[in-house]
Amino acid sequence: MSFSAPTARLLLTTLLCSGAVACSPFKTEMPPSQVTLPAQFTAAPASTEATDLTTWWTAWQDPLLTRLIQQALAANPEIRVAQARVQESRAYTTMAKSALYPTLGATAGMMGGGMDWRHPVPPLLKMAEPNIQDPATDGHLAGITMAWEPDIWGGNRARAREAKQMALASEDILHGTHMAIAADVAANYVTARGLQQRIALLDQSVSTLQSLLHYASARFDAGQTMQADLETIRGQIAAAQAQRPLLVAALDACRHRLAILSGLPPEHAPDLSAPAQYRVPAPPMTGLPSTVLERRPDVRLEKHLLDASLQRLISTKTDLLPRFGLEFFGGDGRLRFDGIPGVSGSGGLMAVNAYLPLFNAGRIQAKIHASDAQLQQALATYDQTVLTALAEVEDAYENRSSADQSITSLTAEVSALSQAATQARGLYEGGRFTMQDVLTTRIKKIAAQDDLATAQTRQALATVQLARALGGGWSNQPPS
Repeated sequence: MSFSAPTARLLLTTLLCSGAVACSPFKTEMPPSQVTLPAQFTAAPASTEATDLTTWWTAWQDPLLTRLIQQALAANPEIRVAQARVQESRAYTTMAKSALYPTLGATAGMMGGGMDWRHPVPPLLKMAEPNIQDPATDGHLAGITMAWEPDIWGGNRARAREAKQMALASEDILHGTHMAIAADVAANYVTARGLQQRIALLDQSVSTLQSLLHYASARFDAGQTMQADLETIRGQIAAAQAQRPLLVAALDACRHRLAILSGLPPEHAPDLSAPAQYRVPAPPMTGLPSTVLERRPDVRLEKHLLDASLQRLISTKTDLLPRFGLEFFGGDGRLRFDGIPGVSGSGGLMAVNAYLPLFNAGRIQAKIHASDAQLQQALATYDQTVLTALAEVEDAYENRSSADQSITSLTAEVSALSQAATQARGLYEGGRFTMQDVLTTRIKKIAAQDDLATAQTRQALATVQLARALGGGWSNQPPS
Protein backbone atom coordinates (compact mmCIF):
# COMPACT_ATOMS: atom_id res chain seq x y z
CA MET A 1 0.00 0.00 0.00
CA SER A 2 1.48 3.35 -1.02
CA PHE A 3 0.94 6.81 0.48
CA SER A 4 0.72 10.08 -1.33
CA ALA A 5 3.41 12.68 -0.76
CA PRO A 6 1.23 14.91 1.51
CA THR A 7 0.18 11.89 3.57
CA ALA A 8 3.78 10.74 3.95
CA ARG A 9 4.84 14.21 5.08
CA LEU A 10 1.99 14.27 7.59
CA LEU A 11 3.00 10.91 9.00
CA LEU A 12 6.67 11.90 9.21
CA THR A 13 5.83 15.15 11.01
CA THR A 14 3.72 13.33 13.57
CA LEU A 15 6.38 10.73 14.23
CA LEU A 16 9.03 13.41 14.71
CA CYS A 17 6.82 15.23 17.21
CA SER A 18 6.12 12.07 19.14
CA GLY A 19 9.80 11.11 19.17
CA ALA A 20 10.88 14.40 20.67
CA VAL A 21 11.99 14.49 24.28
CA ALA A 22 8.92 14.78 26.41
CA CYS A 23 9.16 17.92 28.49
CA SER A 24 6.51 19.98 30.16
CA PRO A 25 6.85 23.74 30.61
CA PHE A 26 5.62 23.22 34.18
CA LYS A 27 8.47 22.36 36.52
CA THR A 28 7.19 20.16 39.34
CA GLU A 29 9.49 18.92 42.07
CA MET A 30 9.00 16.88 45.22
CA PRO A 31 8.46 19.12 48.26
CA PRO A 32 11.02 18.49 51.02
CA SER A 33 10.20 16.54 54.17
CA GLN A 34 9.91 18.53 57.39
CA VAL A 35 11.38 15.73 59.54
CA THR A 36 15.07 15.76 60.50
CA LEU A 37 16.24 12.23 61.17
CA PRO A 38 18.34 11.64 64.30
CA ALA A 39 21.88 10.36 63.95
CA GLN A 40 21.04 7.27 66.04
CA PHE A 41 18.42 5.87 68.37
CA THR A 42 18.91 6.98 71.96
CA ALA A 43 17.70 3.80 73.63
CA ALA A 44 19.24 1.36 71.14
CA PRO A 45 22.60 -0.36 71.71
CA ALA A 46 25.42 1.20 69.74
CA SER A 47 25.85 -0.78 66.53
CA THR A 48 26.72 -0.15 62.91
CA GLU A 49 25.19 -3.39 61.59
CA ALA A 50 21.55 -4.34 61.93
CA THR A 51 20.33 -7.81 62.90
CA ASP A 52 18.60 -9.74 60.11
CA LEU A 53 14.96 -9.81 61.21
CA THR A 54 13.42 -11.46 58.16
CA THR A 55 12.44 -14.50 60.26
CA TRP A 56 13.16 -13.10 63.71
CA TRP A 57 11.01 -15.74 65.46
CA THR A 58 13.52 -18.51 64.71
CA ALA A 59 15.86 -16.93 67.29
CA TRP A 60 13.34 -17.93 69.99
CA GLN A 61 14.19 -21.61 69.36
CA ASP A 62 10.60 -22.80 69.81
CA PRO A 63 9.44 -25.19 67.05
CA LEU A 64 5.77 -24.68 67.95
CA LEU A 65 6.04 -20.89 67.71
CA THR A 66 7.77 -21.19 64.34
CA ARG A 67 5.12 -23.58 63.06
CA LEU A 68 2.25 -21.35 64.20
CA ILE A 69 3.74 -18.30 62.47
CA GLN A 70 4.39 -20.23 59.26
CA GLN A 71 0.81 -21.54 59.26
CA ALA A 72 -0.59 -18.04 59.74
CA LEU A 73 1.58 -16.56 56.97
CA ALA A 74 0.41 -19.30 54.61
CA ALA A 75 -3.32 -19.28 55.35
CA ASN A 76 -4.34 -15.95 56.88
CA PRO A 77 -7.26 -14.35 54.94
CA GLU A 78 -5.78 -10.86 55.28
CA ILE A 79 -2.70 -12.02 53.40
CA ARG A 80 -4.87 -13.44 50.62
CA VAL A 81 -6.63 -10.08 50.34
CA ALA A 82 -3.31 -8.24 50.17
CA GLN A 83 -2.01 -10.66 47.53
CA ALA A 84 -5.11 -10.06 45.40
CA ARG A 85 -4.59 -6.30 45.71
CA VAL A 86 -1.05 -6.69 44.42
CA GLN A 87 -2.33 -8.52 41.35
CA GLU A 88 -5.00 -5.86 40.84
CA SER A 89 -2.51 -2.99 41.07
CA ARG A 90 -0.17 -4.69 38.61
CA ALA A 91 -3.03 -4.98 36.15
CA TYR A 92 -3.74 -1.26 36.52
CA THR A 93 -0.07 -0.56 35.84
CA THR A 94 -0.30 -2.49 32.58
CA MET A 95 -3.41 -0.53 31.66
CA ALA A 96 -1.66 2.78 32.33
CA LYS A 97 1.37 1.80 30.24
CA SER A 98 -0.88 0.83 27.32
CA ALA A 99 -1.73 4.50 26.77
CA LEU A 100 1.84 5.05 25.54
CA TYR A 101 1.37 2.81 22.51
CA PRO A 102 -0.84 2.91 19.42
CA THR A 103 -4.12 1.05 19.42
CA LEU A 104 -4.49 -1.31 16.46
CA GLY A 105 -7.65 -3.06 15.37
CA ALA A 106 -9.10 -5.00 12.48
CA THR A 107 -12.52 -4.37 11.02
CA ALA A 108 -14.57 -6.33 8.50
CA GLY A 109 -18.10 -6.36 7.21
CA MET A 110 -20.35 -7.90 4.60
CA MET A 111 -23.64 -6.78 3.11
CA GLY A 112 -26.19 -8.07 0.67
CA GLY A 113 -29.81 -7.60 -0.47
CA GLY A 114 -32.14 -6.28 -3.14
CA MET A 115 -32.03 -2.74 -4.47
CA ASP A 116 -35.08 -0.70 -5.45
CA TRP A 117 -34.04 1.47 -8.37
CA ARG A 118 -37.43 3.10 -8.85
CA HIS A 119 -38.61 0.39 -11.28
CA PRO A 120 -35.57 0.18 -13.56
CA VAL A 121 -37.21 -2.80 -15.35
CA PRO A 122 -39.53 -1.63 -18.19
CA PRO A 123 -43.23 -2.07 -17.26
CA LEU A 124 -44.01 -4.15 -20.37
CA LEU A 125 -41.15 -6.52 -19.52
CA LYS A 126 -42.41 -6.67 -15.97
CA MET A 127 -45.88 -7.68 -17.26
CA ALA A 128 -44.42 -10.29 -19.63
CA GLU A 129 -42.09 -11.72 -16.96
CA PRO A 130 -43.91 -11.42 -13.60
CA ASN A 131 -41.12 -13.31 -11.75
CA ILE A 132 -38.35 -10.93 -12.68
CA GLN A 133 -36.63 -9.33 -9.61
CA ASP A 134 -35.00 -5.98 -8.99
CA PRO A 135 -31.21 -6.06 -9.17
CA ALA A 136 -29.48 -7.52 -6.11
CA THR A 137 -26.23 -6.32 -4.53
CA ASP A 138 -23.57 -7.64 -2.17
CA GLY A 139 -20.21 -6.44 -0.94
CA HIS A 140 -17.50 -6.71 1.67
CA LEU A 141 -15.05 -4.39 3.37
CA ALA A 142 -12.03 -5.27 5.55
CA GLY A 143 -9.21 -3.18 6.91
CA ILE A 144 -6.95 -2.15 9.77
CA THR A 145 -7.44 0.85 12.03
CA MET A 146 -4.89 2.61 14.17
CA ALA A 147 -5.25 5.38 16.73
CA TRP A 148 -2.43 6.99 18.69
CA GLU A 149 -2.03 10.00 20.91
CA PRO A 150 1.70 10.81 21.10
CA ASP A 151 2.78 11.57 24.67
CA ILE A 152 4.57 14.79 23.74
CA TRP A 153 4.28 16.44 27.18
CA GLY A 154 4.81 13.29 29.24
CA GLY A 155 1.34 13.15 30.81
CA ASN A 156 0.77 9.49 30.00
CA ARG A 157 4.25 8.59 31.20
CA ALA A 158 3.52 10.34 34.47
CA ARG A 159 0.29 8.35 34.82
CA ALA A 160 2.23 5.16 34.16
CA ARG A 161 4.75 6.11 36.85
CA GLU A 162 1.88 6.86 39.22
CA ALA A 163 0.38 3.43 38.59
CA LYS A 164 3.80 1.85 39.17
CA GLN A 165 4.12 3.61 42.54
CA MET A 166 0.64 2.44 43.50
CA ALA A 167 1.64 -1.12 42.61
CA LEU A 168 4.71 -0.83 44.83
CA ALA A 169 2.49 0.56 47.58
CA SER A 170 0.24 -2.50 47.35
CA GLU A 171 3.31 -4.71 47.73
CA ASP A 172 4.25 -2.82 50.89
CA ILE A 173 0.73 -3.40 52.21
CA LEU A 174 1.36 -7.11 51.73
CA HIS A 175 4.75 -6.83 53.46
CA GLY A 176 3.17 -4.94 56.33
CA THR A 177 0.49 -7.59 56.65
CA HIS A 178 3.16 -10.27 56.90
CA MET A 179 4.95 -8.26 59.57
CA ALA A 180 1.79 -7.61 61.61
CA ILE A 181 0.54 -11.20 61.50
CA ALA A 182 3.89 -12.68 62.55
CA ALA A 183 4.03 -10.27 65.49
CA ASP A 184 0.39 -10.95 66.39
CA VAL A 185 0.96 -14.70 66.48
CA ALA A 186 4.07 -14.35 68.64
CA ALA A 187 2.37 -11.89 71.02
CA ASN A 188 -0.60 -14.18 71.58
CA TYR A 189 1.66 -17.20 71.97
CA VAL A 190 3.92 -15.71 74.64
CA THR A 191 0.91 -14.20 76.41
CA ALA A 192 -0.73 -17.62 76.52
CA ARG A 193 2.44 -19.20 77.88
CA GLY A 194 2.66 -16.54 80.57
CA LEU A 195 -0.97 -17.11 81.54
CA GLN A 196 -0.30 -20.82 81.87
CA GLN A 197 2.52 -20.10 84.31
CA ARG A 198 0.32 -17.76 86.32
CA ILE A 199 -2.51 -20.28 86.50
CA ALA A 200 -0.13 -22.94 87.80
CA LEU A 201 1.25 -20.53 90.41
CA LEU A 202 -2.27 -19.52 91.38
CA ASP A 203 -3.20 -23.15 92.00
CA GLN A 204 -0.11 -23.50 94.20
CA SER A 205 -1.11 -20.39 96.12
CA VAL A 206 -4.66 -21.67 96.70
CA SER A 207 -3.33 -25.03 97.85
CA THR A 208 -0.94 -23.34 100.28
CA LEU A 209 -3.68 -21.05 101.61
CA GLN A 210 -5.93 -24.05 102.19
CA SER A 211 -3.14 -25.71 104.17
CA LEU A 212 -2.77 -22.50 106.15
CA LEU A 213 -6.52 -22.43 106.79
CA HIS A 214 -6.44 -26.02 108.02
CA TYR A 215 -3.55 -25.22 110.35
CA ALA A 216 -5.23 -22.03 111.62
CA SER A 217 -8.47 -23.90 112.23
CA ALA A 218 -6.64 -26.40 114.42
CA ARG A 219 -5.08 -23.56 116.40
CA PHE A 220 -8.48 -21.88 116.72
CA ASP A 221 -9.93 -25.07 118.14
CA ALA A 222 -7.05 -25.08 120.63
CA GLY A 223 -7.80 -21.46 121.55
CA GLN A 224 -4.51 -20.19 120.10
CA THR A 225 -5.92 -17.85 117.44
CA MET A 226 -8.98 -15.75 116.72
CA GLN A 227 -11.89 -16.10 114.32
CA ALA A 228 -10.75 -12.99 112.45
CA ASP A 229 -7.55 -14.79 111.42
CA LEU A 230 -9.61 -17.60 109.89
CA GLU A 231 -11.83 -15.18 107.97
CA THR A 232 -8.77 -13.35 106.64
CA ILE A 233 -7.40 -16.59 105.22
CA ARG A 234 -10.78 -17.53 103.75
CA GLY A 235 -10.94 -14.13 102.05
CA GLN A 236 -7.49 -14.68 100.54
CA ILE A 237 -8.59 -18.07 99.20
CA ALA A 238 -11.77 -16.60 97.68
CA ALA A 239 -9.81 -13.76 96.05
CA ALA A 240 -7.30 -16.19 94.55
CA GLN A 241 -10.03 -18.53 93.28
CA ALA A 242 -11.84 -15.58 91.69
CA GLN A 243 -8.77 -14.83 89.55
CA ARG A 244 -8.60 -18.28 88.00
CA PRO A 245 -11.63 -18.03 85.63
CA LEU A 246 -10.34 -14.70 84.37
CA LEU A 247 -6.90 -16.12 83.64
CA VAL A 248 -8.41 -19.18 81.94
CA ALA A 249 -10.67 -16.98 79.78
CA ALA A 250 -7.71 -14.83 78.78
CA LEU A 251 -5.74 -17.98 77.89
CA ASP A 252 -8.59 -19.33 75.76
CA ALA A 253 -8.88 -15.94 74.01
CA CYS A 254 -5.21 -16.13 73.03
CA ARG A 255 -5.61 -19.69 71.76
CA HIS A 256 -8.70 -18.70 69.75
CA ARG A 257 -6.81 -15.76 68.26
CA LEU A 258 -4.00 -18.09 67.20
CA ALA A 259 -6.52 -20.27 65.38
CA ILE A 260 -8.15 -17.31 63.61
CA LEU A 261 -4.77 -15.96 62.52
CA SER A 262 -4.15 -19.31 60.81
CA GLY A 263 -7.48 -19.14 59.00
CA LEU A 264 -9.15 -21.69 61.30
CA PRO A 265 -12.28 -21.46 63.46
CA PRO A 266 -11.74 -20.97 67.23
CA GLU A 267 -12.69 -24.61 67.84
CA HIS A 268 -9.42 -25.60 66.16
CA ALA A 269 -7.25 -23.66 68.60
CA PRO A 270 -3.73 -25.09 68.97
CA ASP A 271 -2.89 -27.42 71.84
CA LEU A 272 -0.56 -25.66 74.28
CA SER A 273 -0.47 -28.41 76.86
CA ALA A 274 3.22 -29.10 76.23
CA PRO A 275 5.60 -26.84 78.19
CA ALA A 276 7.02 -23.81 76.43
CA GLN A 277 10.46 -24.14 74.89
CA TYR A 278 11.12 -20.58 73.81
CA ARG A 279 13.78 -18.34 75.25
CA VAL A 280 13.60 -14.61 74.83
CA PRO A 281 16.57 -13.58 72.64
CA ALA A 282 18.75 -10.56 73.23
CA PRO A 283 17.50 -7.24 71.86
CA PRO A 284 18.21 -7.07 68.12
CA MET A 285 20.80 -4.62 66.90
CA THR A 286 19.79 -1.84 64.58
CA GLY A 287 21.67 0.39 62.19
CA LEU A 288 21.00 4.01 61.38
CA PRO A 289 17.45 5.37 61.71
CA SER A 290 17.38 5.86 57.94
CA THR A 291 18.08 2.13 57.51
CA VAL A 292 15.17 1.24 59.78
CA LEU A 293 12.84 3.54 57.86
CA GLU A 294 13.84 1.89 54.59
CA ARG A 295 12.91 -1.44 56.17
CA ARG A 296 9.52 -0.40 57.56
CA PRO A 297 6.67 -1.30 55.16
CA ASP A 298 4.43 1.48 56.47
CA VAL A 299 7.08 4.14 55.76
CA ARG A 300 7.81 2.62 52.34
CA LEU A 301 4.08 2.61 51.63
CA GLU A 302 3.68 6.30 52.39
CA LYS A 303 6.79 7.11 50.33
CA HIS A 304 5.31 5.35 47.29
CA LEU A 305 1.98 7.13 47.80
CA LEU A 306 3.88 10.42 48.00
CA ASP A 307 5.68 9.68 44.73
CA ALA A 308 2.38 8.69 43.15
CA SER A 309 0.84 12.01 44.21
CA LEU A 310 3.72 13.87 42.57
CA GLN A 311 3.24 12.00 39.30
CA ARG A 312 -0.50 12.66 39.47
CA LEU A 313 0.15 16.38 39.77
CA ILE A 314 2.57 16.28 36.81
CA SER A 315 0.05 14.49 34.60
CA THR A 316 -2.74 16.84 35.67
CA LYS A 317 -0.74 19.92 34.67
CA THR A 318 -0.29 18.56 31.14
CA ASP A 319 -4.07 18.86 30.65
CA LEU A 320 -3.46 22.57 29.99
CA LEU A 321 -1.29 21.78 26.96
CA PRO A 322 -2.31 20.87 23.41
CA ARG A 323 -3.07 17.25 22.66
CA PHE A 324 -2.36 15.61 19.33
CA GLY A 325 -3.80 12.46 17.85
CA LEU A 326 -3.07 10.29 14.84
CA GLU A 327 -5.70 8.10 13.19
CA PHE A 328 -5.29 5.77 10.23
CA PHE A 329 -7.52 3.40 8.29
CA GLY A 330 -6.42 1.13 5.49
CA GLY A 331 -8.69 -1.40 3.85
CA ASP A 332 -9.81 -3.34 0.86
CA GLY A 333 -13.37 -3.91 -0.36
CA ARG A 334 -15.74 -4.85 -3.21
CA LEU A 335 -19.26 -3.80 -4.17
CA ARG A 336 -21.34 -5.71 -6.79
CA PHE A 337 -24.73 -5.10 -8.41
CA ASP A 338 -26.57 -7.63 -10.54
CA GLY A 339 -26.13 -6.75 -14.13
CA ILE A 340 -23.42 -4.15 -13.43
CA PRO A 341 -19.70 -4.86 -13.35
CA GLY A 342 -18.41 -5.10 -9.75
CA VAL A 343 -16.32 -2.37 -8.16
CA SER A 344 -13.36 -3.23 -5.94
CA GLY A 345 -10.27 -1.53 -4.60
CA SER A 346 -8.16 -0.58 -1.60
CA GLY A 347 -7.05 2.63 0.04
CA GLY A 348 -6.10 4.37 3.22
CA LEU A 349 -7.14 7.39 5.24
CA MET A 350 -4.91 9.25 7.71
CA ALA A 351 -5.77 12.16 9.93
CA VAL A 352 -3.98 14.22 12.54
CA ASN A 353 -6.07 16.11 15.08
CA ALA A 354 -5.17 18.58 17.77
CA TYR A 355 -7.04 19.82 20.82
CA LEU A 356 -6.27 22.84 22.98
CA PRO A 357 -8.53 23.65 25.96
CA LEU A 358 -9.64 27.28 25.74
CA PHE A 359 -12.45 27.52 28.26
CA ASN A 360 -13.60 24.94 30.81
CA ALA A 361 -14.86 27.17 33.65
CA GLY A 362 -11.68 26.58 35.68
CA ARG A 363 -12.10 22.82 35.82
CA ILE A 364 -8.49 21.99 34.89
CA GLN A 365 -7.03 24.58 37.26
CA ALA A 366 -9.23 23.26 40.06
CA LYS A 367 -8.05 19.74 39.32
CA ILE A 368 -4.44 20.94 39.49
CA HIS A 369 -5.08 22.64 42.83
CA ALA A 370 -6.71 19.47 44.14
CA SER A 371 -3.74 17.35 43.01
CA ASP A 372 -1.33 19.78 44.65
CA ALA A 373 -3.33 19.61 47.89
CA GLN A 374 -3.23 15.81 47.70
CA LEU A 375 0.55 16.00 47.35
CA GLN A 376 0.80 18.15 50.47
CA GLN A 377 -1.45 15.73 52.35
CA ALA A 378 0.70 12.80 51.25
CA LEU A 379 3.83 14.61 52.42
CA ALA A 380 2.29 15.37 55.83
CA THR A 381 1.16 11.76 56.17
CA TYR A 382 4.63 10.55 55.26
CA ASP A 383 6.24 12.83 57.85
CA GLN A 384 3.80 11.65 60.51
CA THR A 385 4.50 8.02 59.66
CA VAL A 386 8.24 8.63 59.95
CA LEU A 387 7.82 10.27 63.36
CA THR A 388 5.60 7.44 64.55
CA ALA A 389 8.11 4.85 63.36
CA LEU A 390 10.99 6.57 65.17
CA ALA A 391 8.94 6.77 68.36
CA GLU A 392 7.94 3.11 68.15
CA VAL A 393 11.57 2.01 67.93
CA GLU A 394 12.60 4.17 70.88
CA ASP A 395 9.61 2.98 72.95
CA ALA A 396 10.25 -0.66 72.10
CA TYR A 397 13.89 -0.46 73.17
CA GLU A 398 12.94 1.29 76.40
CA ASN A 399 10.20 -1.26 77.15
CA ARG A 400 12.66 -4.09 76.65
CA SER A 401 15.26 -2.38 78.83
CA SER A 402 12.79 -1.72 81.64
CA ALA A 403 11.53 -5.32 81.45
CA ASP A 404 15.11 -6.61 81.71
CA GLN A 405 15.75 -4.47 84.79
CA SER A 406 12.47 -5.58 86.38
CA ILE A 407 13.32 -9.24 85.80
CA THR A 408 16.72 -8.79 87.39
CA SER A 409 15.15 -7.36 90.56
CA LEU A 410 12.31 -9.89 90.68
CA THR A 411 14.71 -12.79 90.13
CA ALA A 412 16.71 -11.60 93.13
CA GLU A 413 13.49 -11.33 95.15
CA VAL A 414 12.40 -14.87 94.25
CA SER A 415 15.86 -16.19 95.11
CA ALA A 416 15.79 -14.45 98.51
CA LEU A 417 12.29 -15.73 99.29
CA SER A 418 13.29 -19.25 98.26
CA GLN A 419 16.12 -19.14 100.78
CA ALA A 420 13.75 -17.68 103.36
CA ALA A 421 11.27 -20.52 102.77
CA THR A 422 14.03 -23.09 103.17
CA GLN A 423 15.24 -21.43 106.38
CA ALA A 424 11.68 -21.17 107.73
CA ARG A 425 11.22 -24.90 107.19
CA GLY A 426 14.43 -25.58 109.07
CA LEU A 427 13.42 -23.28 111.91
CA TYR A 428 10.04 -24.98 112.09
CA GLU A 429 11.66 -28.37 112.38
CA GLY A 430 13.89 -26.91 115.09
CA GLY A 431 10.84 -25.70 117.01
CA ARG A 432 11.53 -22.01 116.58
CA PHE A 433 8.94 -21.30 113.81
CA THR A 434 5.33 -22.32 113.54
CA MET A 435 3.81 -23.94 110.46
CA GLN A 436 2.00 -20.66 109.86
CA ASP A 437 5.35 -18.93 109.47
CA VAL A 438 6.44 -21.57 106.94
CA LEU A 439 3.24 -21.32 104.87
CA THR A 440 3.19 -17.53 104.96
CA THR A 441 6.75 -17.41 103.63
CA ARG A 442 5.80 -19.87 100.90
CA ILE A 443 2.84 -17.70 99.86
CA LYS A 444 5.12 -14.67 99.59
CA LYS A 445 7.48 -16.68 97.39
CA ILE A 446 4.63 -17.74 95.07
CA ALA A 447 3.47 -14.11 94.80
CA ALA A 448 6.99 -13.06 93.81
CA GLN A 449 7.10 -15.87 91.24
CA ASP A 450 3.83 -14.59 89.79
CA ASP A 451 5.30 -11.10 89.49
CA LEU A 452 8.35 -12.60 87.79
CA ALA A 453 6.18 -14.54 85.31
CA THR A 454 4.28 -11.34 84.49
CA ALA A 455 7.57 -9.49 83.96
CA GLN A 456 8.89 -12.26 81.72
CA THR A 457 5.76 -12.04 79.58
CA ARG A 458 6.20 -8.29 79.39
CA GLN A 459 9.81 -8.83 78.33
CA ALA A 460 8.75 -11.25 75.59
CA LEU A 461 6.06 -8.86 74.35
CA ALA A 462 8.56 -6.00 74.32
CA THR A 463 10.90 -8.12 72.19
CA VAL A 464 8.10 -8.89 69.73
CA GLN A 465 7.22 -5.20 69.68
CA LEU A 466 10.85 -4.36 68.99
CA ALA A 467 11.12 -6.81 66.09
CA ARG A 468 8.00 -5.30 64.54
CA ALA A 469 9.13 -1.71 65.18
CA LEU A 470 12.39 -2.46 63.35
CA GLY A 471 10.43 -3.73 60.33
CA GLY A 472 11.06 -7.45 60.77
CA GLY A 473 8.89 -10.29 59.58
CA TRP A 474 8.84 -10.04 55.79
CA SER A 475 11.12 -10.98 52.92
CA ASN A 476 12.81 -8.73 50.37
CA GLN A 477 11.71 -11.12 47.64
CA PRO A 478 9.00 -9.54 45.48
CA PRO A 479 5.54 -11.01 46.17
CA SER A 480 4.15 -13.39 43.59
